[in-house]
Amino acid sequence: MNTKDTIIDEARKVFEKFGFNKTSMADIALAARKGRRTLYTYFTNKEEVFKAVIDTEVNNLAERLKEIVYSKMPVDQKLRLYLHTRMKMLRELTVYYSALREDFINNLGLIEGLRREKDKIEEGIIKEMLDEGIRDRLFSIGDTLLISKSIVVAMKGFEMPIFMGDEDYDFDELINPMIELFFKGVMVKQDS
Repeated sequence: MNTKDTIIDEARKVFEKFGFNKTSMADIALAARKGRRTLYTYFTNKEEVFKAVIDTEVNNLAERLKEIVYSKMPVDQKLRLYLHTRMKMLRELTVYYSALREDFINNLGLIEGLRREKDKIEEGIIKEMLDEGIRDRLFSIGDTLLISKSIVVAMKGFEMPIFMGDEDYDFDELINPMIELFFKGVMVKQDS
């Protein structure tokens, strides 16, 4: 593991333990067993370190989701599994980062800034699946980019209770009707 990766890995642990607001660059340097000068060689501030930690976690999530996207299963099953897996993995990450929950509201602007570019990537992934569904004559959709953006926005609505730590929130129970409604609207109607 190179120096930058070591810093990111140790920063993740520090952020997990103390949260964003209570973590300092000195805390990260100490945990990584690096001097502050070394830390500042790679990162200009705490926000940049936090962004690198989030990027690493999101990239790990994306790798797992890509396995679904590029699998050989029918696209309607693929999209369903993608949405469920994405929410399950976000719940796992949120439980893992329980110390950050307190900081979530205070740093909503920072977090949304980080999310914007990731949302664009996810919109592209979902659009790709929707386009595949059209090619396979499973879906009947006009503007797949608009629909993919709508799905990403809807999924963000399902995320909020998870991020806020609602332990009783059953996203599977709530997301299934939305998925069913979506599929009834986009599936090609079969002749009876």
